[in-house]
Amino acid sequence: ARAAGEPGGSRVSNTPTAVWLDRIAAIEGTPDSQSNGPMGLADHLDAALAQGAGYAQFVIYNLPGRDCSALASNGELGVDELPRYKAQYIDPIAAIMADPKYRSLRIITIIEIDSLPNLVTNLNIAKCATMNSNRGYVDGVGYALAKLGAIPNVYNYIDAAHHGWIGWDSNFRPTALKLKEAAVASGSTVANVHGFIVNTANY
Repeated sequence: ARAAGEPGGSRVSNTPTAVWLDRIAAIEGTPDSQSNGPMGLADHLDAALAQGAGYAQFVIYNLPGRDCSALASNGELGVDELPRYKAQYIDPIAAIMADPKYRSLRIITIIEIDSLPNLVTNLNIAKCATMNSNRGYVDGVGYALAKLGAIPNVYNYIDAAHHGWIGWDSNFRPTALKLKEAAVASGSTVANVHGFIVNTANY
């Protein structure tokens, strides 16, 4: 939203975008990081209120053992750090989003891109097999859905990957079952899921 107010920002002013919360530090803001910048979650929500925005979008992206099939987007948390994910990442995000002053905003969260489909298509990779067997992804996603879904003006969307990745029969049904498993894990219910996001990038 802030970029739309910059010189030349009119070119993106009507293009939906999202703030990526891809590390614990991003919740408060990372002045020394070019990827996240100095604005934290509350700063972005405050800016949305000041601009009279109807909604704000955030990508929740910091699972333990994140993106187990790729090196480029590996996260900060180890494969066994689900308790830290819950206490130091999801809980603070939920606390900020639940502040009554943001009640007029529709807060849209895109939950853990690419995570659950990796548990279907990439079990031949040791890290993915670990995240499947220790339930780090399923329970992590379920916990995020439960905590964020309890906030009335938060709308959770689970990332469902790309049709070119999971769109054929051998992958589609197992992926759907994995999404459902996560949707009811860690105290979550299907009511905490507003919908699914399908990646439309070219693969």
